[in-house]
Amino acid sequence: MLRTKSLLAGLGLLALIAALPAYSADAVKLHGTRFEMEVPQNWQPGYKDLDDRLLMIYFKDAKSGATLEGVYLRKVQPATFTLEDFKKWRIGAEDKRYEGKSHTVAKAEAITIAGAPGNYLMTTWKEGDKEFEKHTAQYLKDGRQYMVVLSGPKGKTDKGPFDHAVKTFALGKE
Repeated sequence: MLRTKSLLAGLGLLALIAALPAYSADAVKLHGTRFEMEVPQNWQPGYKDLDDRLLMIYFKDAKSGATLEGVYLRKVQPATFTLEDFKKWRIGAEDKRYEGKSHTVAKAEAITIAGAPGNYLMTTWKEGDKEFEKHTAQYLKDGRQYMVVLSGPKGKTDKGPFDHAVKTFALGKE
């Protein structure tokens, strides 16, 4: 039942994305109940909905191998949970995920996302002889956690779609 629900939701999302008009020649506005952002038009879309953990919409660039993600984490945090806590949690999760792969935080700074303060993290890691990078923008509102993430091969990943998605990020109309 859950698999069928996820499949139908994913197909509906893909149909919605295909029907949306482009705001520019290379970007499409993604409208969702949790968040909105503009995404590259010709990247391949995908969808993950893990009821207990997260909702993720992602777009993959076949040329570079880069992936742009919009993520909503389902667990609502208490009012005492701060952006600094969110940053520490993300770094800890990435350290665990890329353990033994020379994972490092190359840059951490404050940004503006959805007109509010947020975090920016740039991390790098290695898989065999290949180097990868990940750009993460974090947004926290009323204990709800959102992220825009771009990852891909180091030196081949154009950060432009990430910057544009962060610039156009907004909360959805629930």
